[in-house]
Amino acid sequence: MNRRFLTLGCLVGSFFLCSHVGAAEAITASQPTGPAGVSVELVATVLLDGSAHDLSGDRGRLEDGSAADQFGGLSAMEYTGEGNRFLLLADRGAGDGEVTYRCRFHEAELIVDAEKHTIRCELISTRMISTPDGQPVVGSIAADEAHLVSTDPNHQWTALDLEGLRRLPDGSLLLSDEYGPHVLIADPSGRVKEEYPVPEKFLRRPRSEGGFVTRGVAYNRGLEGIAITPSGTCMLAMPQSPLVQDSVQYNGMSLGVNCRCIVYGANRHCEREVVYTMDNDRNGLSEVLAIDEDRFLVIERDGKAGREAKEKKIYLADLRGATDVCDIDSLPESGLPDGVVPMKKTLLIDLLDPRFGLGGDHAKEKAEGLCWGPRLPDGRQTLWVCYDNDFESSIQTEFDCFAVTGLGD
Repeated sequence: MNRRFLTLGCLVGSFFLCSHVGAAEAITASQPTGPAGVSVELVATVLLDGSAHDLSGDRGRLEDGSAADQFGGLSAMEYTGEGNRFLLLADRGAGDGEVTYRCRFHEAELIVDAEKHTIRCELISTRMISTPDGQPVVGSIAADEAHLVSTDPNHQWTALDLEGLRRLPDGSLLLSDEYGPHVLIADPSGRVKEEYPVPEKFLRRPRSEGGFVTRGVAYNRGLEGIAITPSGTCMLAMPQSPLVQDSVQYNGMSLGVNCRCIVYGANRHCEREVVYTMDNDRNGLSEVLAIDEDRFLVIERDGKAGREAKEKKIYLADLRGATDVCDIDSLPESGLPDGVVPMKKTLLIDLLDPRFGLGGDHAKEKAEGLCWGPRLPDGRQTLWVCYDNDFESSIQTEFDCFAVTGLGD
C-alpha cells in the first residue's frame, strides 16, 4: 500500500513532522479558556514540511516551477467519523490561481496523544476533483474567467477554488467554492454529482474594462466556508468578505464588516440570508462549523503572520434571532439598517492567546480549516484547526488539536 507514514521528528518520504515547542510549553501551563461554562485547552500542535508531496501521482512541474504533487494549501478539513481518519481539502494550488493545478483532497490519519502532547500523521490517499462529465477541475483563474465570459450555454465550468468541505452521512462531499461561487455535492471519489443554486446576488460578475465589479462576491473572496447541522436539514455558507454591493471599494478590495451568509433549508435552496458582522473591515472569514441546529463556530482572522498578526479568533455564532436580509439588496459597509439583527457572536478561542504559544513569531497567517474529531480517552471532544501554507515550501502546514467541553456535549 502506497502511504507516507509520519513519525515524530523523523523524515519519511517527503514529510517532516515535529512538535511546536512553544505550544507544547503552553499546553502544560495553560488554564482552560472560553465562554462561561465552556472549557478549552490546547492538547497538541504539529508542523509538516512545506515541501512534502502528496499521493496523487501527478508528476512534473506547474507553470511556476512548483511540483504538481506538492502537499499543502489546506483550506478545509473534516472528520470522517471513523477512527482517526480526516479529509483534507486543498485550494486552487500554487501561484495564487496562475497555474493549472488539479483540484484535490486527501485522506489522512491524525492521531493525537494527549499525555505526550503529540500528533502523528499518516497520509492515506489523494483523490482528484472532476466535473459531472469527468473533466479535470483545475484552480486556474484563467479557466474560470473563460467560463465567466463564455456565451456558450454548454460551456461547463472546469475551474474551482475550493474552500469548504463537509462529509455527508452517505460519504458524499459537500463543497463550497470561491470562484462561482458554487455549492456542490461530489461522490467519495471526488466526482461532482450535483450543484445547489446560489442566490443571484452572490454570483461573481466579469470585471469591467476598468477592472471593477459592482455586484456579487469580490474576487477571491467567495464562499470560504460551509457547515451542515447534525440533522442534515440546514446548511450555512459563508463568504470570506462582504459582497461588493455590501461594501466599499478601495485599492481593489471590498471593505466592510457585514458578511451576508446563505442559509440552505432541507430542500437545498436558500431559505434565508443572515448577517455575520466582523470585528473590523480588514478581517475575513475562513471557516464555519456547526455545533447544533442553531450554533456555529466561525474562524475570523486578519491576513498577517508572525508578530504582525493581531486577529486570529474562533467565535461562537448563533442563528437564533438573526434577521433575514434576503430582500435587502444592499447593506451598508458598517452598521446595519434599523431592525436588522446580525448573528450573535461570542469569543470561544483567541488563537493568539499567549497561553497557547501559537502567536508571536510562531503565528501562521491562514487558519483555514475547522472540524470536530474523535473524543479523547477522558471523554473530551476534540476540535481541530488546519493552516494554509499557500504551497510555499518554506512555510510548514500546521494542525492544532484542542479539547472542548461545555458546548452541549
